Amino acid sequence: MNQKLRQRIADGMTDYSRIQKRLAVFLIEFWNDIPLMSIEQIAQRSGVSMATVTRFVRRFGFSGFFEFKGSIREEMTGHVNPVDRFRLLKTDFSGKESLVKVARQDVRNINRLLQMVKETAFNDLVQRIERATRVFTYGVSVSSILSRMFCYILNQVQKEAHCLDSGSMTVEERLFSLNSQKDLLIFASFYPYSKCTVDFAELARHENLQLVAISDNEFSPISQFANLTLAIPAENILYTSSVSAFSVLINAVATEIAIKKKEQLAESIRITDRKLRKFYILN
Repeated sequence: MNQKLRQRIADGMTDYSRIQKRLAVFLIEFWNDIPLMSIEQIAQRSGVSMATVTRFVRRFGFSGFFEFKGSIREEMTGHVNPVDRFRLLKTDFSGKESLVKVARQDVRNINRLLQMVKETAFNDLVQRIERATRVFTYGVSVSSILSRMFCYILNQVQKEAHCLDSGSMTVEERLFSLNSQKDLLIFASFYPYSKCTVDFAELARHENLQLVAISDNEFSPISQFANLTLAIPAENILYTSSVSAFSVLINAVATEIAIKKKEQLAESIRITDRKLRKFYILN
């Protein structure tokens, strides 16, 4: 409910007055702090009147600010971070039952992926990749694995892709060398969010580079610097992010790209396969 409310506020930006838009931006930016703030503090920090705050929250069905704030607090109270969730996990299962539980969780993630990623956003991602001369991926920790996976999959459909942190250049140096008209950045950022990923995203924005963010939250710290943000589910029984939905997404992107150049790609793969046969055991 909390995420839906936040999304509803964000979706209504074009309908707000200038003053209401100022308040909406403040609420979205400081969402996690709202339950700890008074209406006076919010009015003062956002530069609007207390009456404006009250009228604004009423348009979303709340009787007043306290009910609005309580709704956010209630959702946050029910949220458990991944490490605490793992500690609370029941230990009365083992063996194949672990396999079943993990598989079911990943199935839920994939089903949610289909709901969360809109067709327009998916097509936008594909088109940005197709238009780019080169694609550079980046992530830290588990996001590093995901970004390298994306890089590998894109190379498989003959799209030039590189990991931003590979080679002899630092990430900063590589960013300064990119072409804002021809190159595309794709950053993966999942909870807990890496500060350096956010810093590099901010630097990319400063250099007017095109950046796509793939995260578990549309309002994650990296999103403010991205030209396009795709939020995908990454819930896991373990305390790390699940990679199932991400894997489905990048395979779908690669498939879309490959289908559009099917004949060209098929012939190229045939030639490459013939040359590589001596390096593999194929029986």
